[in-house]
Amino acid sequence: MKNLVIIGELHLDLVCETTLFNLLVEKIGTKLTNFIYYNPDDINKQLLEKIIRNAISDIPKKTISNCTLKRGGNGNNTAEYCASFGIPTYLIAVIGTNTDWMIDELKMLGINTTLIYKKKFQTPISTIIKSQLTTKILIAQNLKQKMNFNGIKLSNDLFLNAKIIYLTPIMDKYKKLLKVALEQDAIVSLNIEAQKIKNYEHLKNIIEDKVDIIFINRNDANLIIGKNLNDNKVDMLYEKFASIRIYTAGSEGSYLFSNSFQIFTPTIQLNDIKDRTGAGDCFAAGFLSKLFELIKNKNDLIELNQSHNSERFKTILSTCMEFATFSAVYKISTQLIPSKKTIEEFIKTSKNP
Repeated sequence: MKNLVIIGELHLDLVCETTLFNLLVEKIGTKLTNFIYYNPDDINKQLLEKIIRNAISDIPKKTISNCTLKRGGNGNNTAEYCASFGIPTYLIAVIGTNTDWMIDELKMLGINTTLIYKKKFQTPISTIIKSQLTTKILIAQNLKQKMNFNGIKLSNDLFLNAKIIYLTPIMDKYKKLLKVALEQDAIVSLNIEAQKIKNYEHLKNIIEDKVDIIFINRNDANLIIGKNLNDNKVDMLYEKFASIRIYTAGSEGSYLFSNSFQIFTPTIQLNDIKDRTGAGDCFAAGFLSKLFELIKNKNDLIELNQSHNSERFKTILSTCMEFATFSAVYKISTQLIPSKKTIEEFIKTSKNP
């Protein structure tokens, strides 16, 4: 049986639902209002910074939060979504100590965990602070750096029967695995994040050979370039990395570029969005899962990407983009794990309200 292999991070998420940001806004707003009212002519940057610092200091040292410890990481999230869409999924990751419960949970979700390697280091913990105003993620980067493949003997059949290989996000520690993936008879796809890539030269150093598909947020694409370019000019710089380039643009929608055509997929405007966290992982999982269904193999993808097959290929990729978009929207509006049936019904309902 062919499968989808995901290479990415698996770590712990400490999720804290708190009113901290609300308290900050209220305290800072009150301090500034009072100062401006009584000292309208004394405003300057130094004084404003002092007022803000005082306001932050006035926040109680202990803020009650509803905290939950759960699995996290791009690799974990994408694997869970792909498995929920009914795709046979492997996860390749490096984890630390006290993580047997995470392996057990992944197995229960139908994810093959035989390629998850353990190291005798503390498992990284990312702290996710959620409130009605915003969500902020504090990353234990020092611990994550230890979760690499140094000293690990990789199996010879690492990508045996892989139909699609997806690395998320691409970074230095996955460079060797990317080279091995490109030697396989599999569709190779990458997620690119500015957080892991210093600049455009750094990206070129990691992606030395062209892959099949890349996913990148449009803002991240410009951050890596160090400029603010329009979509076509951005793609001129990224087309060297992949045959198919997908740029997500939040509430605006998403853009797909190939050598023959472009596809714009608008998002669905919703009044009730619970949390945008995980939207990018769910989008990529939706796209790759649908592609897994519609494409036979890498040779089929290469053939479809020929100019004489452009209309058929465009139809297939449009279907993938639609499924990806509805998957992401469903996730941020419900915070539930989508299934194939759920998204198919969601698409039908949205098109025929």
